[in-house]
Amino acid sequence: MERGPILTILEEMKGTQKELDLILWGEDNPIELRNVIDVETLRSANGIRVTTKQNYIWFDASHVSAMWQARGDEAISNEPIIDRIQHTNRTATL
Repeated sequence: MERGPILTILEEMKGTQKELDLILWGEDNPIELRNVIDVETLRSANGIRVTTKQNYIWFDASHVSAMWQARGDEAISNEPIIDRIQHTNRTATL
């Protein structure tokens, strides 16, 4: 897996109660990340260092084969998505 999507999710987790489970290639038990305080990229091509309230965690994003996060309440709302949209995100191609 590429480092970018993982970094985005970890940055959004800072200071929240969100949890992220990762499966590393060759393992069958997920690693659970929670209570994220800081995230930084390492000099290696895919290295990431995560500081949580409990641990310092170093891992290589290229070894992540799957990851998942519990959906928030807004994701399972019965209200139609169109009624929940507050703004439109725009992207630009450079």
